[in-house]
Amino acid sequence: MAKWWKPIALVLVTFVLAVSLKNDFLYFLLGFELMVYLAAFCQTLWLSKRVKARIVLPETRVLRGESFQIRVELTNASRLPIPQLMVRLAVRAFPEKEALLLKGKLMLDGREQGFLCFQMDGSHCGCLEIRPDQLMITDFLGAFQRRCPMDGEEESLLFILPKAMDLDRELPDVQGIFPDEDGGKQGNDALDVSEIRSYREGDPLKMIHWKLSARWNDLMVKEMADPAESLTWLYLNLRQSPDLPEVRHDPQAWDHFVQTVADTSALLLKMGKRHMVFWVDSLEGTIVRSCVSDEMSQQEMLCELLRTDSVRPGENSPLPEEIYLDETKGICIEIDLQGNLVR
Repeated sequence: MAKWWKPIALVLVTFVLAVSLKNDFLYFLLGFELMVYLAAFCQTLWLSKRVKARIVLPETRVLRGESFQIRVELTNASRLPIPQLMVRLAVRAFPEKEALLLKGKLMLDGREQGFLCFQMDGSHCGCLEIRPDQLMITDFLGAFQRRCPMDGEEESLLFILPKAMDLDRELPDVQGIFPDEDGGKQGNDALDVSEIRSYREGDPLKMIHWKLSARWNDLMVKEMADPAESLTWLYLNLRQSPDLPEVRHDPQAWDHFVQTVADTSALLLKMGKRHMVFWVDSLEGTIVRSCVSDEMSQQEMLCELLRTDSVRPGENSPLPEEIYLDETKGICIEIDLQGNLVR
């Protein structure tokens, strides 16, 4: 907080003494004080327009249990030195409401670049919403402060993903869901549908799914599966049970659920089964669908999941039956919030 009241009080005291005593030195001191404070104010105003700040997040997504840095790069475009820069970032873990404030200070010489690093620990799976909260510059006297603009005022997202496959825990029995590998394969019929996607220019009209297009108010097209490819559906049941503690706000329970989803998806990929993961997004009231065919698409699916809240008891939400399409065949695996697998 700027201590602007101190120079004002000092100037008033000097002014009262100079007028009452009619002392020339006090008049000179009063003028000198006014010039110093005016120079400090102008310096703060000048430098505040020549400071640039940028938030830099890790290039890759962070895995649970790893440490990472949030870096703020600062540049002084002026020839004048900056006595003090105060940076404050707000970090909120979705879906929590309270934000953690990260604070740091540094000094920059003229035409100099510097940075602040905030070390954090990704102890739980989730999505961190990071936004610049404040960038303040202070003059040499500490009397005036000025807020500076920061590049990228919108919030940035950082995802903390589960381990690729946690071998220290009991893995889900995905193999047991496919007891007869030869008999369990789907897709032998060339008309099997592997995915429903948005219409693209050049798609044949006969492949448009008219019923779903009318429901979503957008043209949806049926993507044909390879005749030798099996189609597996992975339904994530995010409906919160009224008799159990709320999982989404329990970091350990949520980690267990997300890790189960990641392990199940990884085991399906290891078995050569491309799969469709879907769930209900209670915030948007929509159905989220994500096709997983490799490690990259699996990470994209997990990032979407980490931005989704659970469906609480009594909330109106689409039923999972709306997702099953008449043309779709295959095996559906359900995972509830407790990490239980049901075929």
